[in-house]
Amino acid sequence: MFSFESKAQCPANDSTSMGSSTSSDVFYNFANHTVSTISNTNWHMAFSVQASRFPTNPANGVAIRVNSGGNGTVLKKLNGANAANWRAIDTAGLSKLPTLLDSDSTWDLSAFTKGYKISDPFNFVWGSYNATTHNVEGTNVYVLYNNAAGWYKKVFVKECAFDSLWTVVISNLDNSDSNNIVINKKSYPNKLFVYYNASTNQLIDREPVKSSWDLVWTKYVTFVTSQQGSGFYPVAGVLSNPSVTVEQNNGKKCNEVWLNNRTSAVNPSISAIGHDWKTFTGTAYVITDTFVYFVKGQDGKMYKMTFKGYAGGPLGKSTFNFYEAKTSISEVSPNHAFSVYPNPNNGVLSIQSDINILTVNVIDMQGKTVFSSNTAEMMDISSLSNGMYVISLNTSEGVYHQQIIKE
Repeated sequence: MFSFESKAQCPANDSTSMGSSTSSDVFYNFANHTVSTISNTNWHMAFSVQASRFPTNPANGVAIRVNSGGNGTVLKKLNGANAANWRAIDTAGLSKLPTLLDSDSTWDLSAFTKGYKISDPFNFVWGSYNATTHNVEGTNVYVLYNNAAGWYKKVFVKECAFDSLWTVVISNLDNSDSNNIVINKKSYPNKLFVYYNASTNQLIDREPVKSSWDLVWTKYVTFVTSQQGSGFYPVAGVLSNPSVTVEQNNGKKCNEVWLNNRTSAVNPSISAIGHDWKTFTGTAYVITDTFVYFVKGQDGKMYKMTFKGYAGGPLGKSTFNFYEAKTSISEVSPNHAFSVYPNPNNGVLSIQSDINILTVNVIDMQGKTVFSSNTAEMMDISSLSNGMYVISLNTSEGVYHQQIIKE
């Protein structure tokens, strides 16, 4: 079946499921659909395995993210704590220290680099770049805790050597269960992060190669404005691959906006799609059908995406419509040559085709068949109201569609 730009009602044609309590990440590719579904509760820290982008953005290679959304892990930076007083750190007033959160705008800024400024490009907060050794050397001690798992840990990132080798010390607050984490970035080619479980002291290679996915359905913490109270809360939403661009077009439904009449611009945030396409009313989720996303995938194609439904509970299921975006309602890419003419029409139209047409149906924008014919020549649809319709052709080789306009 060939693609066309605007389908009646833009019915759902794909879905993802994050499972019960949205406990899985779903990595998705427009060309191949779901790439992998992986638990998002089995890690606590994620270490960048990317090469730092000197000199424009060196922070990407030294980011350390924290799983605040997936399993409620909390990170705080201790005042005055460093390697010299590591064994006798003072955690008094810990509850009053600010919680450090990952950026939901870029993969490059993390909880451990919270406060990083491009004006001071080699101060990465957890440590600073040493121009003599060419290592980023740790300067601060952090407390990482997870109430559900029942532990508090202290963390000192000793260094990231030559932008290739992480060395991290983690132990209980009383210095028991001390572990050295050593991570060679080169062991994880074409990945963004490698993940660490602080309960089991295990590294987890859970992420598909970055060239294989466009979007990830995940749980993350962001600022939420609501009538019940605004603040930072975990949400289930969609983040984009750093190589993918996203535009959000507002105010028109999916069958009203195309490449040539969209008013959207690229939003550089990884949460450009995010979570706010759905709203919970207290009893059900309502979808905003005038949020239409134009996503340029890693295959170089522009896709148009609209959410159609969301179910929480045991499913965590998002349903959506997507297809390759076209310039206008009349642009098609058929596997077989045919033409509908004239288009627009004043009530009489014909179809020429290189394959056998069995029946023709005209469908309105509510999905109702309003005209049928066994012939494709000189069809009289003058009794129909002016507007937009979809021609559905039942042929010897399948069903094809094209949008028409009656004037």
